[in-house]
Amino acid sequence: MEGKIRKIFPGANTANGSFNFFDNIIQNDINRIFCFKGGPGVGKSSLMKKIAQEFIDRGYDVELHHCPSDPSSLDALLIKKLGVVLLDGTSPHIVDPKDPGAIDEIVNLGEFWNVDNLEKDKDKIIEVGKDISASFRRAYKFLKSAEPIYLDIEEKYKNSMNFGKVNLLVDEFIEKLFKETSNSGQYKKERHLFGTAITPIGHIDYTDSILSQVKKVYYLDGEIGTGKTTFLRKIYEKAVQKGMSVEVYHYPLIKEKIETIIIKDLDVAITVSHIFEDREKIDLNQFIDKDKLSKYQEEIEFDKKIFNELINYAISNLKKAKSKHDIIEACYVPNMNFDEIEKLRKELVKRILKYENK
Repeated sequence: MEGKIRKIFPGANTANGSFNFFDNIIQNDINRIFCFKGGPGVGKSSLMKKIAQEFIDRGYDVELHHCPSDPSSLDALLIKKLGVVLLDGTSPHIVDPKDPGAIDEIVNLGEFWNVDNLEKDKDKIIEVGKDISASFRRAYKFLKSAEPIYLDIEEKYKNSMNFGKVNLLVDEFIEKLFKETSNSGQYKKERHLFGTAITPIGHIDYTDSILSQVKKVYYLDGEIGTGKTTFLRKIYEKAVQKGMSVEVYHYPLIKEKIETIIIKDLDVAITVSHIFEDREKIDLNQFIDKDKLSKYQEEIEFDKKIFNELINYAISNLKKAKSKHDIIEACYVPNMNFDEIEKLRKELVKRILKYENK
C-alpha cells in the first residue's frame, strides 16, 4: 500500500521578504537531518523527489515541503515515521547543522559538478544572479506596498464589527469543541507552517492536501478584519493549554495572520480556505453592522482593486526571478555528474532505512 502525501510550504514570500519556518518541519523524534548544499540545477530537489517516491512506494507517509519561489521544486522532505528530514540548505533559507554529525550533516552536491566548465559561464552566472536579486527586491516592494492596503481594509471592517458577539461565539465554540476533553498535563509546542503561498505562478493553496486526512473540517467565513485570526488563535491556544498537538498555518503576505489550524488529538481542523466552503460554516460576517459598513463600501472596493494589482505585480516579478533562475540552472545541469548523484541517492536510501527498527 502506498504512503500518503501532504503538500506544505515551509516558507513564504511575505511583505517583509523571504521568511521560513524550517525549524518546524520536524520538532521531535529527530534521527537524521540531511542538509543539501550546492548551486541551482545541481539536483537537490530532484534527489528529494526520487527519495520521496521510493518511500511512498514502501508505504511511508511523507510531507513534501514546496518552495514558494518555485513550487515545482522541494525545499524539504519529511519522512516522519523514520524521523528523517532532507532539506535544501542554500539561499534564501540558509541552514547549517546545529548538532553536526549527531543529528545533522551536510551533503555537498557541489562535489559532483565540473568546475572548469562552470568557470566558463562565470560572468553570465554572476550577471543573471544580480537580475534575480533585483526581481526579488522589486517583488517584495510590491508585497510591502500591499500590506498597508490590507490593513486599511481590515480597519474598515473592524469598525463595522460587533466583537462582543464574536467573543460569545468563540466561547460557545470552545465549550462545544473541548467539552469531552481533559488536560493531559503535557506541553506540546505548536507547529507553524504555511498552507498557501504567493508564487511565480500565482496564489497556490495546498490546504486540501494538508487536511486530506482530517476527519472534521470547519470553514471559517469572514471578510478581512472580522476576527478570523483571533478566533483561530484562541482555539489553538486552548488546545495547547490542554496538552494537545496543534498545527498552525499562516497567511503568506502577513505571517502574523492565521489561515488554518489542526487540533490533531481531536482530528479537527478550522480553515479560511475557500476549498472547504461547502463544509460546516462558522460565519463571522453575520456580526458586521451593514449600516456602518455602507459608508466604507466605495473605499473598500477601491482598496481591494489596488491590493489585487499590487499582488499581481509582485507575482510578475517572482515570475521574472524564476525565469532568470532557470537560465542559471541551464548552466549547471550539463556540468553535473548525475551518475554520481544516483549513487548518492541509493546510499541515502540505505542509510534512511536503518531507522526502520529504531
